[in-house]
Amino acid sequence: MSVKVNDHVIPDWAIERQAEALFENVARGMPGKPREVVQMAALDLARDRLVDQALMAQESKRRKYEVDPVEVSKGVKQWLRQNGGKKGLDKGRHPIIKSQDDLRREITSQIQFNRLLEEESKCDPVTEEEARKYYDSRPDLFTAESMVTASHILKKGSSEEELEAARDEIMLLRARIEGGEDFSELARSESDDSQNDGNLGTFGKGRMVPPFEKAVFALEPGQMSEPVLTQFGWHLILLHERTEPEVTPFEEVSDQVAEYLLERRKDKVFDEFLDGLKKQAEITEVSGM
Repeated sequence: MSVKVNDHVIPDWAIERQAEALFENVARGMPGKPREVVQMAALDLARDRLVDQALMAQESKRRKYEVDPVEVSKGVKQWLRQNGGKKGLDKGRHPIIKSQDDLRREITSQIQFNRLLEEESKCDPVTEEEARKYYDSRPDLFTAESMVTASHILKKGSSEEELEAARDEIMLLRARIEGGEDFSELARSESDDSQNDGNLGTFGKGRMVPPFEKAVFALEPGQMSEPVLTQFGWHLILLHERTEPEVTPFEEVSDQVAEYLLERRKDKVFDEFLDGLKKQAEITEVSGM
């Protein structure tokens, strides 16, 4: 169904094209949902966005914003650079923009939208007290994760027989290391993953498979693990260094916190303005076009 916003009709094909462009993003937010359900959600989102854009365009036109042609030309050039130039335009990848005239109208509208957004999202600045209150309420956002630096020696195996032989080899290598041989040297000469002497670099939780992660985060710096079985085979792990979680001081993030809260406040103010436009507008569904 097409949508009529006051005197402007948004055709069904425009809603469908916009929904196609939004489909992947919507799908990522709805994992496991049937394609039909995602498609309906994408159509609803597309319809809402196009209605909002129509209302903003109408309000911008009512305010008679003047747009500098030079500013439009710059916007056109930037859009072409980011979208494959004129070839990208000819391929019709954008749901609405199909020609140079479409592009100039879209850029002009965007400039006008931005002016409207700037005017109608004005609000009080965020105080240091407000930023501090948010910082104190969300320590999880400002705490660096625990990180480890480690190396490993791997003996691969897929069948029971191969895994049993791999474990025996790992046990012998562990005994050699305990006897004084160098971990890195053995990783280079004996490991089935000898790249960088078995050095895995620095990483946090969620980077390795669960059995490996559990083992490495249980070690102390300089300690070697018992044999660890994962889907890849048997490992020996040597922990080099551990960095414990640290809270970033407020002074180092105060500007970013204030900026984030200000953007949230601006969004809320503008959403309230947009809701006011919707209440005053006549928005109806009409037969397909």
